[in-house]
Amino acid sequence: MTELAQAVLDAADRRILREIQRDIRRSPQTIADAAGLSVSSYRRRLKRLREVGVIEREVALVNPGQLGIDIIVMVSLVDERGPEYDRLKRLYRASPQISQCYSVTGDADLILHVHMPEMASFESWIQANIIEDPAVKRCTSHVVYSRVKFDTTVPL
Repeated sequence: MTELAQAVLDAADRRILREIQRDIRRSPQTIADAAGLSVSSYRRRLKRLREVGVIEREVALVNPGQLGIDIIVMVSLVDERGPEYDRLKRLYRASPQISQCYSVTGDADLILHVHMPEMASFESWIQANIIEDPAVKRCTSHVVYSRVKFDTTVPL
Protein backbone atom coordinates (compact mmCIF):
# COMPACT_ATOMS: atom_id res chain seq x y z
CA MET A 1 0.00 0.00 0.00
CA THR A 2 1.33 3.46 -0.84
CA GLU A 3 1.95 6.11 1.81
CA LEU A 4 -1.00 8.04 0.38
CA ALA A 5 -3.29 5.02 0.73
CA GLN A 6 -2.09 4.38 4.29
CA ALA A 7 -2.72 8.00 5.19
CA VAL A 8 -6.29 8.02 3.86
CA LEU A 9 -7.42 4.67 5.27
CA ASP A 10 -9.22 4.65 8.58
CA ALA A 11 -10.81 1.76 10.47
CA ALA A 12 -14.08 2.03 8.52
CA ASP A 13 -12.21 1.90 5.19
CA ARG A 14 -10.40 -1.21 6.36
CA ARG A 15 -13.70 -2.84 7.37
CA ILE A 16 -15.10 -2.06 3.92
CA LEU A 17 -12.04 -3.54 2.24
CA ARG A 18 -12.27 -6.71 4.35
CA GLU A 19 -15.93 -7.12 3.41
CA ILE A 20 -15.64 -6.47 -0.32
CA GLN A 21 -12.64 -8.79 -0.61
CA ARG A 22 -14.92 -11.58 0.62
CA ASP A 23 -17.65 -10.89 -1.94
CA ILE A 24 -18.39 -7.54 -3.57
CA ARG A 25 -21.56 -8.93 -5.17
CA ARG A 26 -23.44 -8.68 -1.89
CA SER A 27 -25.90 -5.82 -1.66
CA PRO A 28 -24.59 -2.41 -0.54
CA GLN A 29 -26.87 -2.69 2.50
CA THR A 30 -25.36 -6.05 3.52
CA ILE A 31 -21.79 -4.78 3.14
CA ALA A 32 -22.55 -1.49 4.89
CA ASP A 33 -24.17 -3.35 7.80
CA ALA A 34 -21.18 -5.69 8.11
CA ALA A 35 -18.82 -2.69 8.09
CA GLY A 36 -20.94 -0.80 10.63
CA LEU A 37 -21.81 2.04 8.24
CA SER A 38 -24.82 3.58 6.57
CA VAL A 39 -25.28 2.72 2.90
CA SER A 40 -24.53 6.31 1.83
CA SER A 41 -21.32 6.37 3.88
CA TYR A 42 -20.31 2.98 2.45
CA ARG A 43 -20.92 4.16 -1.14
CA ARG A 44 -19.05 7.44 -0.61
CA ARG A 45 -16.06 5.65 0.90
CA LEU A 46 -16.09 2.94 -1.78
CA LYS A 47 -16.02 5.62 -4.49
CA ARG A 48 -13.05 7.33 -2.81
CA LEU A 49 -11.18 4.03 -2.40
CA ARG A 50 -11.56 3.46 -6.14
CA GLU A 51 -10.51 7.01 -7.03
CA VAL A 52 -7.30 6.95 -4.96
CA GLY A 53 -6.34 3.54 -6.38
CA VAL A 54 -6.70 1.43 -3.24
CA ILE A 55 -9.25 -0.62 -5.18
CA GLU A 56 -7.47 -1.33 -8.43
CA ARG A 57 -10.23 -3.28 -10.17
CA GLU A 58 -13.05 -5.73 -9.57
CA VAL A 59 -12.96 -9.09 -11.33
CA ALA A 60 -14.57 -12.52 -11.36
CA LEU A 61 -12.37 -15.35 -10.10
CA VAL A 62 -12.48 -18.22 -12.57
CA ASN A 63 -11.56 -21.70 -11.33
CA PRO A 64 -8.62 -22.69 -13.58
CA GLY A 65 -9.04 -26.34 -12.60
CA GLN A 66 -12.34 -26.33 -14.47
CA LEU A 67 -10.67 -25.08 -17.64
CA GLY A 68 -7.36 -26.91 -17.92
CA ILE A 69 -4.15 -27.28 -15.99
CA ASP A 70 -2.07 -24.93 -13.86
CA ILE A 71 1.68 -25.01 -14.29
CA ILE A 72 4.38 -23.09 -12.45
CA VAL A 73 7.43 -22.40 -14.63
CA MET A 74 10.73 -21.26 -13.17
CA VAL A 75 12.94 -19.51 -15.74
CA SER A 76 16.65 -18.76 -15.36
CA LEU A 77 18.19 -16.36 -17.83
CA VAL A 78 21.65 -16.09 -19.34
CA ASP A 79 21.83 -12.39 -18.37
CA GLU A 80 19.23 -11.53 -15.75
CA ARG A 81 19.56 -7.75 -16.00
CA GLY A 82 20.32 -6.97 -19.64
CA PRO A 83 18.07 -5.93 -22.52
CA GLU A 84 17.01 -9.56 -23.05
CA TYR A 85 15.56 -9.59 -19.55
CA ASP A 86 13.39 -6.59 -20.39
CA ARG A 87 12.39 -8.17 -23.71
CA LEU A 88 11.29 -11.37 -21.96
CA LYS A 89 9.31 -9.44 -19.36
CA ARG A 90 7.46 -7.64 -22.17
CA LEU A 91 6.86 -10.94 -23.98
CA TYR A 92 5.55 -12.65 -20.84
CA ARG A 93 3.33 -9.66 -19.96
CA ALA A 94 1.70 -9.96 -23.38
CA SER A 95 1.20 -13.74 -23.27
CA PRO A 96 -2.43 -14.70 -22.58
CA GLN A 97 -1.31 -18.09 -21.23
CA ILE A 98 0.65 -16.45 -18.40
CA SER A 99 -1.59 -15.15 -15.63
CA GLN A 100 1.24 -14.10 -13.32
CA CYS A 101 4.93 -13.34 -13.78
CA TYR A 102 7.26 -12.52 -10.90
CA SER A 103 10.86 -11.34 -10.93
CA VAL A 104 12.44 -13.17 -7.99
CA THR A 105 15.62 -13.85 -6.08
CA GLY A 106 17.11 -17.31 -5.77
CA ASP A 107 17.78 -20.02 -8.35
CA ALA A 108 15.32 -18.67 -10.93
CA ASP A 109 15.04 -15.17 -12.33
CA LEU A 110 11.37 -15.29 -13.26
CA ILE A 111 8.48 -17.40 -12.03
CA LEU A 112 5.49 -17.78 -14.32
CA HIS A 113 2.02 -19.08 -13.53
CA VAL A 114 0.76 -20.62 -16.75
CA HIS A 115 -2.70 -21.96 -17.63
CA MET A 116 -3.10 -24.50 -20.44
CA PRO A 117 -6.03 -26.57 -21.66
CA GLU A 118 -3.94 -29.77 -21.70
CA MET A 119 -0.34 -30.98 -21.51
CA ALA A 120 0.18 -31.17 -25.30
CA SER A 121 -0.57 -27.44 -25.58
CA PHE A 122 1.85 -26.71 -22.76
CA GLU A 123 4.58 -28.76 -24.42
CA SER A 124 4.38 -26.86 -27.70
CA TRP A 125 3.98 -23.50 -25.93
CA ILE A 126 6.99 -23.94 -23.64
CA GLN A 127 9.14 -25.16 -26.53
CA ALA A 128 8.34 -22.12 -28.68
CA ASN A 129 8.23 -19.47 -25.97
CA ILE A 130 10.84 -20.50 -23.44
CA ILE A 131 13.11 -23.42 -24.35
CA GLU A 132 14.03 -22.11 -27.81
CA ASP A 133 14.66 -18.56 -26.59
CA PRO A 134 18.45 -17.96 -26.52
CA ALA A 135 18.12 -15.70 -23.48
CA VAL A 136 16.84 -18.61 -21.37
CA LYS A 137 19.56 -20.58 -19.63
CA ARG A 138 17.29 -23.09 -17.87
CA CYS A 139 13.65 -23.65 -17.07
CA THR A 140 11.81 -26.08 -14.86
CA SER A 141 8.08 -26.60 -14.76
CA HIS A 142 5.83 -27.87 -12.00
CA VAL A 143 2.32 -29.11 -12.74
CA VAL A 144 -0.09 -28.15 -9.98
CA TYR A 145 -2.09 -31.26 -9.11
CA SER A 146 -3.77 -29.85 -6.02
CA ARG A 147 -4.31 -26.34 -4.76
CA VAL A 148 -3.68 -26.30 -1.01
CA LYS A 149 -4.52 -22.63 -0.55
CA PHE A 150 -5.61 -19.83 -2.83
CA ASP A 151 -6.71 -16.53 -1.37
CA THR A 152 -6.89 -13.19 -3.11
CA THR A 153 -7.57 -11.15 0.01
CA VAL A 154 -4.98 -8.76 1.37
CA PRO A 155 -4.75 -8.89 5.18
CA LEU A 156 -5.88 -5.61 6.73
